[in-house]
Amino acid sequence: MTTELLPATYTCVVCGDVAEPRMSSECNGCNGRFHLNQRNDVEAMDCGQVWIDEQYLALQFACNNCLPAEMRAEPAAAAPPGAPPKTERAPRQRRYRRRD
Repeated sequence: MTTELLPATYTCVVCGDVAEPRMSSECNGCNGRFHLNQRNDVEAMDCGQVWIDEQYLALQFACNNCLPAEMRAEPAAAAPPGAPPKTERAPRQRRYRRRD
């Protein structure tokens, strides 16, 4: 008798949709799972943010429910077929000097 392990699925605490483990994260505030795209080459939902905590030098994860309103990531609206691609934001100014 063999038992197959099924991949775990979670429910996003922000939007209520199914969140796969590899495309989600756990909020440091409420400990709920939320959609978080962890790859640059794949388009996916983001229902929260991740950043580097400068005091502890650690990654901090927060869902949109726990973030203040001015920090929330707005969900990307689906563009109609044939629409021109969205323009990207201007690159951020670096906080460090490049070594030569």
